[in-house]
Amino acid sequence: MILSFLNVFLPEDEYKRLRVLYFMAEAAFLMGGLLMLGSALNNYWLKWNLDSTEVTFILMMFPMLMVGYTYFRYIFSGIEHTEVSNKRGYKEERRVAGKRALLVGVLFFIIFVIVKGIPTNYYERIDMIALPIVFTLLYFLFDLVSLKRSAKKNNELED
Repeated sequence: MILSFLNVFLPEDEYKRLRVLYFMAEAAFLMGGLLMLGSALNNYWLKWNLDSTEVTFILMMFPMLMVGYTYFRYIFSGIEHTEVSNKRGYKEERRVAGKRALLVGVLFFIIFVIVKGIPTNYYERIDMIALPIVFTLLYFLFDLVSLKRSAKKNNELED
């Protein structure tokens, strides 16, 4: 194994590790292309007059886009749940995914309350409740999509 700080973020499984590294390399290549395209557009055609905060915001979006691209490629590749190969395993993993989503949602709510404080008006209360619910549902949805893709891929490999 190569010594790198990335080992903390990469899966232990060698196949998954290699696929995630490919996804990260694809994201870096795409972001480099977008930066060059944006620079060329700005220099030759658009002549944007951006202040430093706008440039900072745009530059801060690139790491988030890279992480998002890698995450979505991992989710939609169907390599996360390698142990799911039958209906029983699928149902068990779905139940685990639901419990995990609820746990993450509760932790998100607690951290949100700690950071934002106790809400004082109606709209802040709605915001305090709605955002963790939406986060929990999205977390569960992404986990469910990954589980379905993995189960489909594992069934195809068995055939």
